[in-house]
Amino acid sequence: MRVFDLHTDTMMDVSNKVGKGETDVLGKHHMPDYKEGQVGGQIFALWVPPTVEDGAEYFTENLTGPQDIMMRMLARNFKEFRDYHTVELAYTGTDIERIYDEGKSPVLLGIEGFYGFNGEPGMIDVMYNLGFRHGMMTWNNDNEFASGAEFEGEDKGLTELGVYTVKRMEELGMLIDVSHLSFKSFWDVMDATTGPVIASHSNAWSICPCARNLKDDQIKAIAERGGVIGMNTWKGFIMEDMEAATEKDLARHARYIADLVGPEYVACGFDFCNYFSEEDPTPGIRSAADAQNFLQALREVGFSEKEVEMIAWDNALRVIKKVLG
Repeated sequence: MRVFDLHTDTMMDVSNKVGKGETDVLGKHHMPDYKEGQVGGQIFALWVPPTVEDGAEYFTENLTGPQDIMMRMLARNFKEFRDYHTVELAYTGTDIERIYDEGKSPVLLGIEGFYGFNGEPGMIDVMYNLGFRHGMMTWNNDNEFASGAEFEGEDKGLTELGVYTVKRMEELGMLIDVSHLSFKSFWDVMDATTGPVIASHSNAWSICPCARNLKDDQIKAIAERGGVIGMNTWKGFIMEDMEAATEKDLARHARYIADLVGPEYVACGFDFCNYFSEEDPTPGIRSAADAQNFLQALREVGFSEKEVEMIAWDNALRVIKKVLG
């Protein structure tokens, strides 16, 4: 069964390996897993580290700041997209379906953290014109736009710049992603916008209380807007006893959210970390190659085959088409 993944850090891995002299990174390291797991489409999120120190392990060059990191990542990935012809950039939901039907892998470009914007409000237009159709303002850390999930001191929510930017994203027709935002930033986004929002890679706080998961009122708010929530495979977001987590426990999050608001608001946002050597992935769903294991776990917690199809692909595409066309 085909799967759409709302969040992958593949662009960071491409940047890392290209910087070390590798070529055909997608073909060698990623496409075989996508094929085995039937992951037919994805949002490639450009994770921009908040500081040079946060990005130092991935780059050997002397870096001047997050914007320098962002530009190097863009250059390396766009060359990879050009050279690897079975991947095609998509700009709408219609593009995704067409590219998939042609036997290629559709990719929507997203950005995870506006740390490389240097506080410039016009950067969201720049990214849109480069082909980006998705964005989340922060990673875990605060920036000029908003407080992140692991904010320091006071949760200040969106800044004036953040309010302007999220409104501009809605005007442009971009997917607004609330994963990684603080609690107050989340509600500020909901106050500043009117259309669907997504939480691309977040689970249920009621099962695993942590800053990156969603409380019940947030889940309900996303559903009321017609948005969607992608299930995240990182074991620290699945169980408090993280070393015991498996794909079956992740399916419990999907079951919880579906029971709360309906299965049409659950999707996949796997956030795989198997290509980062320091990470130990969740047993049973370690990489994109294991995506079908998660679908089987959904069946085992009582989802019908139609509901599994919705969670695997249809729900994500519904929201993408609503926002992007």
